[in-house]
Amino acid sequence: MAPKCEPLCHFSDRLYFTTFPHPPPKPEVLNRLAADPGNQPRIRSCPRGGPSASPDDNTTYFYFTIDDQLLYLSFFQDWGPLNIAMVYKACIYIHELLEDKDLNQHRLVLYASDDPRKKANAALLMALYVMIVQRRAPWEAFHPIAELEFMPFRDAGRGPSDFNLNIQDCLWGVWKAMQNGLCDMNEFSVEDYEYYEKVENGDWNWITPSFIAFASPVDTNWIKREKEFKEGRIAAAGSTLGPPSAHPKNLALQRKLPTPFLNCLDYFEKRNIKLVVRLNTELYDRNTFLDRGIDHMELYFDDGTNPTDEIVRTFIDVADRVIENGGVVAVHCKAGLGRTGTLIGAYLIWKYGFTANEVIAFMRIVRPGSVVGPQQQYMYLKQLEWVKWAAADEMKKQQAAAMKPAA
Repeated sequence: MAPKCEPLCHFSDRLYFTTFPHPPPKPEVLNRLAADPGNQPRIRSCPRGGPSASPDDNTTYFYFTIDDQLLYLSFFQDWGPLNIAMVYKACIYIHELLEDKDLNQHRLVLYASDDPRKKANAALLMALYVMIVQRRAPWEAFHPIAELEFMPFRDAGRGPSDFNLNIQDCLWGVWKAMQNGLCDMNEFSVEDYEYYEKVENGDWNWITPSFIAFASPVDTNWIKREKEFKEGRIAAAGSTLGPPSAHPKNLALQRKLPTPFLNCLDYFEKRNIKLVVRLNTELYDRNTFLDRGIDHMELYFDDGTNPTDEIVRTFIDVADRVIENGGVVAVHCKAGLGRTGTLIGAYLIWKYGFTANEVIAFMRIVRPGSVVGPQQQYMYLKQLEWVKWAAADEMKKQQAAAMKPAA
């Protein structure tokens, strides 16, 4: 007897989605059984306006799954959405199946376990495929699964989740990023993404073409020397050097920095990063960036907390000035997730009109773990205020332009 799956959700001409009870059968088992005309699956009735879902009796199905190939690496209690590299790989895989001449008479069925996490991640991948590759609107991509129940995504915190994101938030976030030229899958490099996201290689991600989010570089020798100076050990020994940070051409030039830090410096220098914004306590000498011709700015606020209006306003103004002049801004806190995501997200809401849910969802796809705990509610509560700032700023700009004398 063929394994029983949920009725198929019809995404497009030849694309379907379903789930099997956990653990699901292997694809080879399903595809062997699918050759028997008596094992035709049921098709879910589409919501009104959806694509026709009435295959003839001779339809052959090809089943495939990504449950074991694309795995989310959790920080704590989080489990999705899958990152942009996995989205890219899934899109390539699905597209290759559709183009496979041996399968051109088959209906393709992406299936997942009915485990709530596997189910939501797989359904989102299918919806993202039809939105990104087949250029459907986000509401059209969601339409085939609109009547299904999905477990919402949560933050990378340890405690119970009190702020959730859904599949629609993810679709709208990616769509809005694409509409504003912030996410171009044609320019995406899986190799670069997967290399530099690793802690040992630098731990950074491009959020948009104008922003990099990264974990704080750490220079243990500099930290040790700063600590010794503050404790008076160097001064007591009669040293006239002063603290390491007091020297523009400091000891960083005389010693080998950790590999992740060197990767960061070399990459930033080549990729037009004009400003680094530090949000956490000092774990390296800021002159290390200044010596490379990269400006450095301090906007500290405590880990796990929310920035003041003054910090957000300063960040938006300075970042926008750099970006308008063609530069890139790199932002970090300790891990490059919570505080970093909050400020970059505030800018994207101000600049492009994302909602808080959309921008958090998008950032978590390009840098998993972004925005943590109460920062989520903070962004939700402040989003309209930031949009008002944008409207007021635009009005001031227009008034200033109108007052300029004609050339």
